[in-house]
Amino acid sequence: MRLYTAAQMRSADAAAEAAGMPTLLLMEAAGRAVASAAAEAFEGARTVLVLCGKGNNGGDGYVAARYLAAAGMAATVLELAPRPAGGDAASARGALLAHGTSPEPLTLAALRDALTHADLVVDALLGSGLDRPVEGELAALLTEVAASGLPVLAVDVPSGVASDSPVPPGVHLEADLTVQLAGAKLASAFFPARAAFGETVVADIGIPQAVLEQASPVRLLDAGTAAGWLPARAPDAHKMSAGTVLVVAGSPRYLGAAELACRGAYRGGAGLVTLAAAGRAPSGWPEVVLEPLDWDDPAPLAALADLEAKRVQAAVIGPGLDPRALPWLPELLRRLPGPTVLDAGALATDEAVLQAIRAHGRCVLTPHVGEAARLLGRTAEQVLAEPLASAAELAHALGAVCVLKLAGAVVAAPDGRLAVSTRGHPGMAVGGAGDVLAGLLGALLAGGDPFERACAATYLHGRAGELAGERRGVGLIADDVANALPAAALELAC
Repeated sequence: MRLYTAAQMRSADAAAEAAGMPTLLLMEAAGRAVASAAAEAFEGARTVLVLCGKGNNGGDGYVAARYLAAAGMAATVLELAPRPAGGDAASARGALLAHGTSPEPLTLAALRDALTHADLVVDALLGSGLDRPVEGELAALLTEVAASGLPVLAVDVPSGVASDSPVPPGVHLEADLTVQLAGAKLASAFFPARAAFGETVVADIGIPQAVLEQASPVRLLDAGTAAGWLPARAPDAHKMSAGTVLVVAGSPRYLGAAELACRGAYRGGAGLVTLAAAGRAPSGWPEVVLEPLDWDDPAPLAALADLEAKRVQAAVIGPGLDPRALPWLPELLRRLPGPTVLDAGALATDEAVLQAIRAHGRCVLTPHVGEAARLLGRTAEQVLAEPLASAAELAHALGAVCVLKLAGAVVAAPDGRLAVSTRGHPGMAVGGAGDVLAGLLGALLAGGDPFERACAATYLHGRAGELAGERRGVGLIADDVANALPAAALELAC
């Protein structure tokens, strides 16, 4: 699956037409899919109000109204204009008239009256082309629909939401269900816009799959992709071949962060996890091997000199890291040439650290929004407004895979590959959840392509949070997420 901007979807439509697919058939399939989704998701609805705009989104609404009426629903259609802007939409309106349903002008008075009789509103007003705030009478119409409390099914994109932006520009509808046409739109993957989509389904409307794949480079991660990028455990595996991880983390204040990273690594499938730290959390797992490390020592990294390479196939640096470690990070990166996750305290803006990351060439960075803003010299609001561009810029600037942690995650590679995971649970907004992800990344990075393994890890971490949330709700803790990782991985393997 992919994520699309409005321009990319227009390009896909044009490419499909050039390949011989009539756009009128695309509209017919879109309207039929909307009607089918309405009947399935709102089976108790008997009267439906369809609001049609001037363009192709309105044309989809005309088709949907025709199919809903044919299925026995009482369909009322209110339209912004009696002459749609496009020929396909005009044809769809004509077909609706031929089947006995006559649209009426969409005015505030007509809307208020129709809302009192409707069980369901189908929003086919604006679609994916919006790039500015809705104002004036149209804003009043959207406000009236929202105030009615009726369930809303949006066609492609809820009206008032800009399909390319995570932040709605102004007044907008909040749908209960959005039927996205041909592919998921960018805004549907990121909060706060994502909340306006409600539940979402993507309808196949007949655009060839090859055309869709060429239209956008941004993957929307699903179970099949994540499963294909997870490492397989050989039947004759031993602890060294399963993957070994060194975790350099923790401080007197944050002993638990180091422990959670180690648990994330073990629950993610690592065969051996070694913690280099000044001490252990009292509840530390006995499976974790401790390598004592004193940052007050004149040469603290000497403690790691005798570690065998086979025990350090991947490294995780940073969860709860002691600030005294900062001057030693460049040397630590030089000593650890394998795949290395940099999290939390290791995400420093110190130029020597940044240069060491670039020179290393095998790092995976895991910033949250605030850390990404600091590394980019921007505000958190700017990062939230452009999460794809922010992650891509960090990846390119530092020559590292970047996992930008949001409600979900953006994964960006230095070579331009981009992916988005929307998996997760609100209960994951808890201290330590990111430490678990860092450890999980370390476990998966012990072999394979870093971008693909980072994608698999972010998807798996989000799915584990969902499973933990099903049991604990918003009262889950980071350890619940770690303990749900094996179940999430088994689910992917099925």
